[in-house]
Amino acid sequence: MTDGASRFPPLPEPPSGGAASAASPYLRSLFKGLNRWFMVPAHHAGLAAWVSTPIGGWILLLRVRGRKSGLIRETPLNYVIADGAVWIMAGFGRRTEWYRNLVANPSVEVQLPGRVFAATAEEVLDPAVRARMIPMLVRATGLPGMMVVPSPVTAPDEEILDATAWVPLISLRPADGSRLEPGADDPGGRGWIWRQGLVALALLVLWRMRRRQRRCHPACACEQD
Repeated sequence: MTDGASRFPPLPEPPSGGAASAASPYLRSLFKGLNRWFMVPAHHAGLAAWVSTPIGGWILLLRVRGRKSGLIRETPLNYVIADGAVWIMAGFGRRTEWYRNLVANPSVEVQLPGRVFAATAEEVLDPAVRARMIPMLVRATGLPGMMVVPSPVTAPDEEILDATAWVPLISLRPADGSRLEPGADDPGGRGWIWRQGLVALALLVLWRMRRRQRRCHPACACEQD
């Protein structure tokens, strides 16, 4: 994987100490549990579009080969689509396991809502590209973006870039040379609106059925057919 180190300066070291560093082990455990028991099964079941919203962010499934084990590892990640490619960030810096695997083997597989493709990963250090992509990415993560800045939707780009100066930015381009275009179920799309509307309707129906069952409990004096 090329990183443009010959043209651009390397990323600064991540901040040490403070609450963020202390919380990292907890956050890693939290994300690992959520990914293993919810996000990965949801993608396998074809439900990626149903769990992607502006609140929780849009999620892809990245498949990389372990640098030591040689086994395929799956990681759900927030993403955006721009300039014909998928863009992701290594939120825990260069210590991030999937990032370290990418460095060893940049040939990966990407599962987006409704499509899967082979891709080539590349770390991008160009400051101009980072200035465009990273604020877009942080805002597409929904509430989790508040771990980067308190108000990701309204924060100026400069604040977001300063908070993520040490975070690797990765492009995932289709291995066949084609260009990706965002769809209705990708960040910025509106597919989530009708899906979440159906979920809300189903919950309302279940709530009303449950309420009716309570009213017609055998202990109550309701009419029996």
